[in-house]
Amino acid sequence: MIALSAKEFALLEALMRRAGEVLSRYQLLEQAWDREYDNRSNIVDVYISYLRDKIDRPFGMHSIETVRGVGYRLRTDESC
Repeated sequence: MIALSAKEFALLEALMRRAGEVLSRYQLLEQAWDREYDNRSNIVDVYISYLRDKIDRPFGMHSIETVRGVGYRLRTDESC
């Protein structure tokens, strides 16, 4: 079992719902946080790192891809 915080789960859920699609930091912020967060914050980047530490690195995977200048996507067989 992999223990995720509520925010990690919400972020992963947003990525999974649109697997293979690139989601901007702003889109992910809207999905996992309330309107109080400043979209210039690096909170999305921090939580992506937390997710990678939990769901990728222990298994030698690279399922969360950074798309430079755009955002992130959850890789699928088609997007690998």
